[in-house]
Amino acid sequence: MLASGALAAEAEHAGHAEHAEAVELAPMVITGVGQQSPLTVVTDPKIPRQPMPASDGADYLKTIPGFSAVRNGGVNGDPVFRGMFGSRLKLLSNGGEMLGACPNRMDSPSSYISPDTFDKLTVIKGPQSVLWGPGASAATVLFEREPEQFSEPDYRLNGSLLTASNGRFDRNLDAAAGNSQGYARLMANSSQADDYADGNGDTVPSRYDKWNTDIALGWTPDADTLVELTAGRGDGYARYAGRGMDGSQFQRESLGLRFEKTNLGETFYGLEAQVYYNYADHIMDNYSLRDFVPSMMMPNPTLSRVDRRTLGGRLVGTWQWTDVELKAGVDAQRSEHRKVMNPAGAANQMVTAAGSDALPWVPDAMLHSYGVFGELTWQLSEREKLISGLRLDLHEATDEREFFRSHDASSMPIVSRNWDNPTAGETRRDTLYSGFLRYEEELVSLPATWYAGLGHAERFPDYWELLFPIPARWARCNPSTRCGRRRPRSWTSACNTQRGRWRPGFPPMPAWSRITFCSAMCPA
Repeated sequence: MLASGALAAEAEHAGHAEHAEAVELAPMVITGVGQQSPLTVVTDPKIPRQPMPASDGADYLKTIPGFSAVRNGGVNGDPVFRGMFGSRLKLLSNGGEMLGACPNRMDSPSSYISPDTFDKLTVIKGPQSVLWGPGASAATVLFEREPEQFSEPDYRLNGSLLTASNGRFDRNLDAAAGNSQGYARLMANSSQADDYADGNGDTVPSRYDKWNTDIALGWTPDADTLVELTAGRGDGYARYAGRGMDGSQFQRESLGLRFEKTNLGETFYGLEAQVYYNYADHIMDNYSLRDFVPSMMMPNPTLSRVDRRTLGGRLVGTWQWTDVELKAGVDAQRSEHRKVMNPAGAANQMVTAAGSDALPWVPDAMLHSYGVFGELTWQLSEREKLISGLRLDLHEATDEREFFRSHDASSMPIVSRNWDNPTAGETRRDTLYSGFLRYEEELVSLPATWYAGLGHAERFPDYWELLFPIPARWARCNPSTRCGRRRPRSWTSACNTQRGRWRPGFPPMPAWSRITFCSAMCPA
């Protein structure tokens, strides 16, 4: 009896011990992005990557390793990747490029992107792709919306609300309906926040309010064909603590049409065609979102209104063989920049708010680009592949300013005056090329991939660099001086040398970049 009781007690103790070992802790969720290849990051922008949903494209991108942002306040930051920003980052939304209009990048391209309304985000690091346009020496960023898939008449509806401190209030709606032959999709969102108080209790201007609405109509007559028409609008405002003006309007208009056809044949596999139209109408002023305070530069309520109209398209074909895939095509873009101004005034002159509605739009720049490209992937073995690409681009930029207004550093005190534009009516043309070569291998013994790549990108100066309004800001030149040719190059490789030693995985760095700021348009 004693022996059996002892055995029973021992068994009960062992059962308790086993039960104690089987206790499950609360699950811990770790959010991260798995790379699809050594130089590509693919994620769903709807997945939360920070405590608060991103207010714009830059706010989301800075959560990805390698990215940071030039902050403008509560919203409308300018993304930076490995120290490079601006047009070195090719930022596309649904295949089209939305270029900002502000000469001070108050409305960077990422400020017109609401990540929650997209289904897929792809980041291609460095000049390691030639499919998406010229000049992507830092990275290529693709915000994409996937086509809807309905096998039978059906619908879906996703919505969300967010409220937080400092008056943060977000609303999102994503609805779609369709069948096997087509679909309709509506995406709408708005985001707003108030100013915040710093540690001393002082108010920091950071209030913003913005909204976007987009629709997509798709026709899918069979599983291999897609025709999609998209349209969208948006607007908003934002207060800035570090600027002399606020952004009182960020109006956006977008149109797009794309065609995709796959399984065309054994070799010629697919065809993609796309055209897009994007328009930005931006207003900055010093009175509507802040108390007006007269200054030497702006003694009256003043505004500046600029716009940017971008039209582009691309055509891409896909050829497939046993171990080789080739994507080749052409693309083109036309971009016009204008400003509301008094025709008798200077091209970058601020205008008095009173009577500004009656002033005409005056163009100051016209830019064109035409490109041809090809990208080849060769599957050497089950675990090895070679990827290479090459593109050639013709760029044109016409300076349509007759004169401009800027500071005269030769006078004391420094004053502003009108300057004759030495490059008025001139067109600069450049033929540039970009390319890359990369080898990748998946290791057998480890779940890892190693690669070695080399990339080269030549980038045509963008609007902000060609038509910078302040002469001799850093370079010693006068308004009649033409600045030198600017052709930044970036080299990317898996291993870079530093002091004679190989550093695997060392971040890519630009080989050289000579920058001269000048009022005149740089000649070829």
